[in-house]
Amino acid sequence: MNDQRKGENMDKKRLGIFGGVILAVIAGLALFVPDAQQPAGGEAERPVVSVSTFPLYEAARAVAGESIDVRTIIPLGADPHLFSPNPKQVAQISDSALFVYNGAGFESWAEGLKSTLPSGVSVIDMSQHVTLLEHTKEEHHDESHAEHEEEHAHHDHGAFDPHYWLDIDNMIQMTKKFEEEFSKLSPANSGLFHENASAYISELQKLKSEYAAGLAECKKRTLVSNHDAFGYLAHKNGLDTVSVVGLSTDEQPSAKNIADIVALVKERNITTVFFEALINDTVARTIARETGAKAVPLQPLANISQDELQSHQTYLGAMRENLAKLRDAMECR
Repeated sequence: MNDQRKGENMDKKRLGIFGGVILAVIAGLALFVPDAQQPAGGEAERPVVSVSTFPLYEAARAVAGESIDVRTIIPLGADPHLFSPNPKQVAQISDSALFVYNGAGFESWAEGLKSTLPSGVSVIDMSQHVTLLEHTKEEHHDESHAEHEEEHAHHDHGAFDPHYWLDIDNMIQMTKKFEEEFSKLSPANSGLFHENASAYISELQKLKSEYAAGLAECKKRTLVSNHDAFGYLAHKNGLDTVSVVGLSTDEQPSAKNIADIVALVKERNITTVFFEALINDTVARTIARETGAKAVPLQPLANISQDELQSHQTYLGAMRENLAKLRDAMECR
């Protein structure tokens, strides 16, 4: 009987030792199993691309699909003319494979930042890959602004208008550039990038045709806005533009400038003064009150608000909304 018990105890010890070995082997193998939350080919392995403005994000996302992690730097709802990145945002750019910014003087912070980025971060100034318009101040921007403009030289956009994405042809060029760059980052997905770019370009060409037809026959052809952001849109569609302030949203208009625009609105019987939701609209609304015109928001698309994002606003959708507002203001057939 004692011998039987001893045998049973020995068997239990052997099973315990064997079970311990099995558990150790399983634990060791577990170290080599990929994390279920980060599968091979998953989000952790996608190249990260950081972009500055909303139009860049829109075009990049259209081309990338789910194959590249595209991130914006400028927060939703912020005025991109006045933005400067904080350390966290600089770190995000530094951790990216590619950083793309608008250029043409739109982001003065980017020009200084790019020389400090790690060598592994590729940098693209998109303004070098589109067609730019030279910017000349309108006659309404008088010399009394000189002192103020000197104070805000860090927001000076230089010789070219940086709002080039409002020329749909430039959005097409931006899309092609993203296809080219993404194919370098992820050659295995180059076919997908080409397919996505072609589909988005087709939508942009359709939008371009809608603008050409929609603004072809209009009684009025003067676009009055609180900020000189619509030069490309006007240039492509044969419109004149008059703005309360210039390219930078922090410029302050003089009393004479406002009076001149009030007189022009009355003289040309203009019924709509456009403003942007992301910047101060007080002056535009004042001009509208003085003239009996309507004050109507028009989206320049440098950025969008949180509400617009939640309502799935896109470049294509916002541009179509702009077209409807322009047709009403210009009394188009």
